[in-house]
Amino acid sequence: MVLELKAFCCGGGGQALRTVSNRLLKFAASVQPSNSDAWSLTTTMAASTVTTLPYFCDPDVLSAPLPSTEEIIAADQTFPTNAEDKYQQVALVKGRFIVKHGVSPWVSENEGHALLLLAKYPSIPAPRLYAMYRNEENRLFLIMEYKPGTPLSTVWDGLSEHDKLGITGELRDIFAQVRQVPSPGVFSNTAGGPLRHRFFLSTEPTPEINGPFKDERAFSMAMAIRSRRNWESSGYKPWSSEFFERHLPTALTGHTSVFTHDDLQRKNVLVSRGGGAADGGSLDEGAGGWRVTAVVDWENAGWYPSYWEYASAFVDFVWDDDWPEKFERIVQPCPLEAGLLRFVRQDVDGY
Repeated sequence: MVLELKAFCCGGGGQALRTVSNRLLKFAASVQPSNSDAWSLTTTMAASTVTTLPYFCDPDVLSAPLPSTEEIIAADQTFPTNAEDKYQQVALVKGRFIVKHGVSPWVSENEGHALLLLAKYPSIPAPRLYAMYRNEENRLFLIMEYKPGTPLSTVWDGLSEHDKLGITGELRDIFAQVRQVPSPGVFSNTAGGPLRHRFFLSTEPTPEINGPFKDERAFSMAMAIRSRRNWESSGYKPWSSEFFERHLPTALTGHTSVFTHDDLQRKNVLVSRGGGAADGGSLDEGAGGWRVTAVVDWENAGWYPSYWEYASAFVDFVWDDDWPEKFERIVQPCPLEAGLLRFVRQDVDGY
């Protein structure tokens, strides 16, 4: 069961993760608690298209009553994350609900909005959102469908070439559908507010860095502005920032806004033997080939340039196995954009 649920938690540690975690701490400390993420919504999307909290699904779709907040807090099957419990927890409740709960930015309404959007496309195997609400302490709760399977990251090394090609082919079909979700034509999170990728973080809400952005030029320039703020706050001449300001808006141009997962790692893909998303499959070696049962962790999802799914994954590739090569079978490779974004990552993350 632990293997099946790891994909709902953050991955392992490392310098990048510690850096991002520290920046998130600063960001969270600078944002005053509110009853919603309403500050992030803009006129780029009509308010009527954004689900307001509290949200509860139609009870007829449930196989069992939703757990109470008390049952969630008392759940004894919880799973490790890269944040303290007071910031984020993930639990299996009643054996059939996955619940994320915590405070912004570790747990975000954006994931709930993404799941509600994807629910309109049943062939995309994302968990269904059953409820999203805040308690009196302003802690956000996301109650989601439990999806069976084991993270692709835990079985990848033991897969045959045939199974790897089958899984990546299935993921290619899934993400072709994701990219066909009608776009509002802006670059933003799912609900039309600030982007959640770490390249667009700042220590306080700053629209020219966080977004949303009406065009790709503003999107690209945001990374240059973020770089400049970092260097100037440290007392250094922003040489790399000046390069970004001169070239990012012209080098990264001509891309449409498409719906993007923005964290397409193997740990966020659940697989099982002999069955796809419709039937859950099995982990039994005699059950047949591996199939995708779910793609999870949509908290960073939003409307990004068409190159972003590939390039944002590329910048964090470790290059110690065949995953980077197989990834090119899932989304269209954009090596030029990815190479430039790798330079941005080096500058923003500091290595």
